[in-house]
Amino acid sequence: MKKTVLYIIDSLEKGGAEIMLVSPLTEIHRHYKIILVTLRPENVFKENELIYDRRYCLDMKSRHNLLTASKKLKKIISENNVTLVHSFLYWSSIVSRIACGKKIPYTFSLATMMNGGVYRLKKWSGYTLLLDRFTYRKNHFVISPTNEVLLDFENSVGLKGRSAVLYNFVKREFFNHEIDYKFSNDTLKLVAVGNLKSVKNYQLLIEAFKLLGKTPVSLDIYGEGAERSSLQQQIEKFGLSIELKGSQENIYEILPQYDAYVMSSFIEGFGVSAAEAMAVGLPLLLSDIKVLREISEGNALFFDPFRPESFVAVIHKILSGEVDLKKLSEKVKKIARNNYTQEKYLRGLFDVYQQIISGSVLEGNKIK
Repeated sequence: MKKTVLYIIDSLEKGGAEIMLVSPLTEIHRHYKIILVTLRPENVFKENELIYDRRYCLDMKSRHNLLTASKKLKKIISENNVTLVHSFLYWSSIVSRIACGKKIPYTFSLATMMNGGVYRLKKWSGYTLLLDRFTYRKNHFVISPTNEVLLDFENSVGLKGRSAVLYNFVKREFFNHEIDYKFSNDTLKLVAVGNLKSVKNYQLLIEAFKLLGKTPVSLDIYGEGAERSSLQQQIEKFGLSIELKGSQENIYEILPQYDAYVMSSFIEGFGVSAAEAMAVGLPLLLSDIKVLREISEGNALFFDPFRPESFVAVIHKILSGEVDLKKLSEKVKKIARNNYTQEKYLRGLFDVYQQIISGSVLEGNKIK
């Protein structure tokens, strides 16, 4: 008889954490019954993408409903004879920890830098950090998308029990669209994918393209967000060869049309869209932050996310022929195949579940 895993996330709006939850549900359901819980009702996924046995919404409208939501979740756990609870994102994790107490096996997935991102960006930064520290227990298992994110959590909250680094995965479709790389040495066609928000640092690319002037380089950005209007106004005002393409479903069909992928973020927990570009075989132009060095294993052209002229220098190196883009393409394809498949992620995830359910004896972060 299959054991039951309860998954809880803030909502089903489409972001990195939501994709990591939803995409493998079909495979997970072959091994476990699934209870799917959200704090809020928003959902952008198609119904056939959401695989579950039962689904609930806690209708948590604000942080003031924290205890009420936890009570509702505790009742759901009891009624469904839940074996293990797995939470994604900050507030879902706080609700889950209160509901699970000391008895229910529990794990939570980190999504991004906490000390460098979540705690500083949230309105109640001191409150959220203290709440994280207070509710996190020794019997909780931490899953992190990168070593850097786990280290950040350890430095800000402190590791009390077991942990594992499970790299996020790339959908199979991206591997199926792998290219045999060739650069025409004509106009350099760049692509970026991600929400149009400040942390993605698209403003740096705007400033860099001002400096590039008539240099034969273009950039298409796929995604939507709060900064669209501001970015579009600047693109039109300065006549930049940047185009905002909006949201697209099948990005894996679009990426092969470009010469290189750009990610200019200040903060990333993993960088799924960069890993997707790696699976296709696009050379990477990346913001020089530790997470992106980790997932690319240093096989990228890095630039300072605070200095547009640093990005410009990278572009000139490419156009002058100083960079072997085909070699970079082959390297990143190999890294993606070795590290970022759904099969590898699920092997690691099921191993974590087995460790938690079996109640292995704790000793630091090791399992005896």
